[in-house]
Formats: sequence, C-alpha cells, structure tokens
Amino acid sequence: MATLQFSGPNAQQIQYWNEQAGPKWVALHDLIDAQIGPLGVRTMERAAIMPGERVLDVGCGCGPATLELARRVGPTGSVVGVDVSVVMLERARAAASASGLDQARFEEADAQVHGFPPDAFDVLFSRFGVMFFADPQAAFTNLARTLRRGGRLAFVCWRSLPENPWMSVPLAATLDHIAPPPPRAPDAPGPLAFADAERVGMIPDLLT
Repeated sequence: MATLQFSGPNAQQIQYWNEQAGPKWVALHDLIDAQIGPLGVRTMERAAIMPGERVLDVGCGCGPATLELARRVGPTGSVVGVDVSVVMLERARAAASASGLDQARFEEADAQVHGFPPDAFDVLFSRFGVMFFADPQAAFTNLARTLRRGGRLAFVCWRSLPENPWMSVPLAATLDHIAPPPPRAPDAPGPLAFADAERVGMIPDLLT
C-alpha cells in the first residue's frame, strides 16, 4: 500500500502521526475513545446528522467517530474518514470491515491540500482532528470546496490549557522536576491550536 511522503506543508505532522503518535494512539485506542468518544457524539448531535447524508470526517484516526457517523447516515448515506496516519487507518479499516458498515470508507490524505471533489459532502465533521494544520486558513478554504452550498461544519477541539486540568495538572507536576520546554506560538499546530475563540470564529468566513 502506498503511503504519504513526509513532504508538503504538514510534513512534520505527517511524520509525527506515522512514527510517534499514531502507534501510541492505536495501542491506547480503547482508553482514549472511552475518554473523548462522548464529546464526538455530542458534536454529532449538535450537527444533527441525518440519514442519507454525505459526511467527511477530518482527522478520523482509528475511525470510531467515522463508524458512528456511518450508523447515523445509514445505508443510504456515506462517510469518508481521512487521516495522514497509516497505522491508525489500518486500525480504522479493520474496524469498518468487522462492523459491516459498507457506507464508511477511509482515505490516506492531508486534508489541507488534498483534491477533494467539489460539492461532495453535506457535513464536514472532526473530533479533535483539525488542530494540526500548518495553515488552517488554507485547510478550511480547501475543505470549503468539497462542502455543498448550505452544508454544515461541526468539530470539537480543546480550549485553553487552564481550562483543561487533565493537561495542566500533570504538566505542573512535571515542571517541578525538569526545565520547561521552549514556549510555543499560541497558534502552532497541536492540541491547543484552536483554544482562542476568536480564531475559531474566522472559520465560517472561509466556508462562504
């Protein structure tokens, strides 16, 4: 199976999710999904996913949200999960095969630059998958082309570090023993890339 090369605007993230984070995520998949799965379901409910709709799941990872979306759109709908991590997509495809949800499929693709067909989806969905773009403006502009006119965008991402004690408390304990890492730009690709509500607010303008 061909794989993405570590090149392009998101090369660093592609390498990270193939060589480091992806294998760890697969190993801990059940635990992680138990933690964040309800947040994805809440987002689907807010998006009012309907039978027969076409959904693109951006940064689908191991595919649990993609499969839940497939259940909601039913056999008359379709869901495409895209991700840059080969190892996570292998887990996703295995889960899809076991589920019998033929309306779900997976593609290895960098959503920032991939040539999606125009007007192909009713809903753009993501469960913690849109925070890793090198250029979010370019990414959402690209995704807008594949969203039909009047379509919907729904994603969930983390807010600021102080609002997430599951991150801030372990970090504070660690800093009692080691030097702090170099400061990151607040909009750098990573879990907190969309912690700023104003930054999130610019996205709808890119979809019009």
